[in-house]
Amino acid sequence: MLDPNYITGFVDGEGSFSITIFPKNLKDEKWEIRMSFSISQHKRNRGILFKIKDYFKCGTIRPNRKNNTFKYEVREISDLKNKIIPHFKKYPLQTTKRIDFQIFTSTIEIMSEGRHLTKQGLSEIIELLKKLPDERKKKYKLENFIVD
Repeated sequence: MLDPNYITGFVDGEGSFSITIFPKNLKDEKWEIRMSFSISQHKRNRGILFKIKDYFKCGTIRPNRKNNTFKYEVREISDLKNKIIPHFKKYPLQTTKRIDFQIFTSTIEIMSEGRHLTKQGLSEIIELLKKLPDERKKKYKLENFIVD
Protein backbone atom coordinates (compact mmCIF):
# COMPACT_ATOMS: atom_id res chain seq x y z
CA MET A 1 0.00 0.00 0.00
CA LEU A 2 1.27 3.45 -0.89
CA ASP A 3 1.81 6.16 1.71
CA PRO A 4 -0.97 8.77 1.34
CA ASN A 5 1.58 11.61 1.53
CA TYR A 6 3.49 10.04 -1.37
CA ILE A 7 0.29 9.99 -3.45
CA THR A 8 -0.32 13.68 -2.75
CA GLY A 9 3.26 14.53 -3.69
CA PHE A 10 3.00 12.47 -6.85
CA VAL A 11 -0.23 14.24 -7.83
CA ASP A 12 1.35 17.61 -7.03
CA GLY A 13 3.85 16.87 -9.79
CA GLU A 14 1.98 14.64 -12.21
CA GLY A 15 -1.78 14.92 -11.64
CA SER A 16 -4.54 17.21 -12.78
CA PHE A 17 -8.00 18.28 -11.67
CA SER A 18 -9.92 19.16 -14.82
CA ILE A 19 -13.27 20.78 -15.48
CA THR A 20 -14.52 20.56 -19.05
CA ILE A 21 -17.49 22.58 -20.22
CA PHE A 22 -18.92 22.10 -23.70
CA PRO A 23 -22.24 22.55 -25.50
CA LYS A 24 -24.66 19.74 -24.79
CA ASN A 25 -27.18 20.78 -27.37
CA LEU A 26 -26.51 23.68 -29.70
CA LYS A 27 -30.22 24.35 -30.19
CA ASP A 28 -31.02 25.28 -26.60
CA GLU A 29 -27.55 26.43 -25.50
CA LYS A 30 -27.29 23.98 -22.61
CA TRP A 31 -23.84 23.08 -21.35
CA GLU A 32 -22.39 19.81 -20.12
CA ILE A 33 -19.79 19.82 -17.38
CA ARG A 34 -17.35 16.94 -16.97
CA MET A 35 -15.08 16.57 -13.99
CA SER A 36 -11.88 14.54 -14.09
CA PHE A 37 -9.02 13.73 -11.77
CA SER A 38 -6.18 12.14 -13.72
CA ILE A 39 -2.53 11.16 -13.76
CA SER A 40 -0.59 10.21 -16.89
CA GLN A 41 2.66 8.29 -17.02
CA HIS A 42 4.91 6.80 -19.67
CA LYS A 43 4.10 3.12 -20.18
CA ARG A 44 7.33 2.07 -18.43
CA ASN A 45 5.98 3.70 -15.22
CA ARG A 46 2.36 2.54 -15.50
CA GLY A 47 2.72 0.29 -12.45
CA ILE A 48 2.42 3.28 -10.14
CA LEU A 49 -0.94 4.13 -11.68
CA PHE A 50 -2.28 0.67 -10.77
CA LYS A 51 -1.07 1.16 -7.19
CA ILE A 52 -2.79 4.54 -6.99
CA LYS A 53 -5.97 3.05 -8.46
CA ASP A 54 -5.82 0.29 -5.81
CA TYR A 55 -5.41 2.94 -3.11
CA PHE A 56 -8.46 4.95 -4.20
CA LYS A 57 -10.50 1.87 -5.20
CA CYS A 58 -12.05 3.67 -8.17
CA GLY A 59 -11.34 4.98 -11.63
CA THR A 60 -9.95 3.49 -14.82
CA ILE A 61 -6.58 3.12 -16.50
CA ARG A 62 -6.27 3.28 -20.24
CA PRO A 63 -3.38 3.38 -22.70
CA ASN A 64 -2.65 6.13 -25.18
CA ARG A 65 -0.72 4.44 -27.94
CA LYS A 66 0.04 7.73 -29.71
CA ASN A 67 2.45 8.86 -27.02
CA ASN A 68 3.22 5.62 -25.15
CA THR A 69 1.47 6.74 -21.98
CA PHE A 70 -1.15 5.38 -19.63
CA LYS A 71 -3.75 7.50 -17.90
CA TYR A 72 -5.44 6.87 -14.56
CA GLU A 73 -8.71 8.78 -14.47
CA VAL A 74 -11.64 9.22 -12.08
CA ARG A 75 -14.74 10.89 -13.52
CA GLU A 76 -17.60 9.51 -11.43
CA ILE A 77 -18.91 12.38 -9.28
CA SER A 78 -19.58 10.13 -6.28
CA ASP A 79 -16.01 8.77 -6.37
CA LEU A 80 -14.58 12.27 -6.75
CA LYS A 81 -16.71 13.53 -3.87
CA ASN A 82 -16.30 10.54 -1.52
CA LYS A 83 -12.77 9.28 -2.26
CA ILE A 84 -10.59 11.75 -4.14
CA ILE A 85 -11.58 15.03 -2.45
CA PRO A 86 -11.40 13.65 1.13
CA HIS A 87 -7.88 12.35 0.46
CA PHE A 88 -6.58 15.74 -0.65
CA LYS A 89 -8.35 17.52 2.19
CA LYS A 90 -6.59 15.21 4.66
CA TYR A 91 -3.25 15.23 2.79
CA PRO A 92 -3.12 18.71 1.21
CA LEU A 93 -1.39 19.58 -2.03
CA GLN A 94 1.65 21.83 -1.64
CA THR A 95 1.93 23.47 -5.06
CA THR A 96 -0.30 25.95 -6.88
CA LYS A 97 -2.27 22.86 -7.90
CA ARG A 98 -4.13 23.38 -4.62
CA ILE A 99 -5.92 26.31 -6.32
CA ASP A 100 -7.12 23.93 -9.06
CA PHE A 101 -8.22 21.51 -6.35
CA GLN A 102 -10.20 24.18 -4.46
CA ILE A 103 -12.02 25.21 -7.63
CA PHE A 104 -12.56 21.54 -8.51
CA THR A 105 -14.00 20.87 -5.03
CA SER A 106 -16.35 23.88 -5.20
CA THR A 107 -17.56 22.79 -8.64
CA ILE A 108 -18.24 19.26 -7.36
CA GLU A 109 -20.33 20.78 -4.55
CA ILE A 110 -22.35 22.82 -7.05
CA MET A 111 -22.88 19.71 -9.20
CA SER A 112 -23.79 17.51 -6.22
CA GLU A 113 -26.57 19.96 -5.37
CA GLY A 114 -27.75 19.99 -9.00
CA ARG A 115 -27.12 23.73 -9.28
CA HIS A 116 -24.93 23.29 -12.38
CA LEU A 117 -28.18 22.69 -14.29
CA THR A 118 -29.28 26.28 -13.63
CA LYS A 119 -27.99 29.48 -15.19
CA GLN A 120 -26.97 30.72 -11.75
CA GLY A 121 -24.98 27.55 -11.02
CA LEU A 122 -23.24 27.63 -14.39
CA SER A 123 -22.36 31.28 -13.79
CA GLU A 124 -20.88 30.33 -10.39
CA ILE A 125 -18.70 27.67 -12.04
CA ILE A 126 -17.47 30.11 -14.69
CA GLU A 127 -16.63 32.63 -11.96
CA LEU A 128 -14.65 29.93 -10.15
CA LEU A 129 -12.71 29.14 -13.34
CA LYS A 130 -11.77 32.81 -13.64
CA LYS A 131 -9.77 32.37 -10.42
CA LEU A 132 -7.39 29.87 -12.03
CA PRO A 133 -3.82 30.98 -12.70
CA ASP A 134 -3.59 32.66 -16.12
CA GLU A 135 -1.66 29.81 -17.78
CA ARG A 136 -4.43 27.33 -16.95
CA LYS A 137 -7.33 29.75 -17.40
CA LYS A 138 -6.47 30.22 -21.10
CA LYS A 139 -7.62 26.72 -22.07
CA TYR A 140 -11.19 27.46 -21.00
CA LYS A 141 -11.75 30.43 -23.34
CA LEU A 142 -14.12 31.86 -20.77
CA GLU A 143 -15.13 34.69 -23.06
CA ASN A 144 -17.09 32.05 -25.05
CA PHE A 145 -19.47 31.36 -22.18
CA ILE A 146 -22.47 33.62 -22.17
CA VAL A 147 -25.05 32.66 -19.60
CA ASP A 148 -28.38 34.44 -20.16
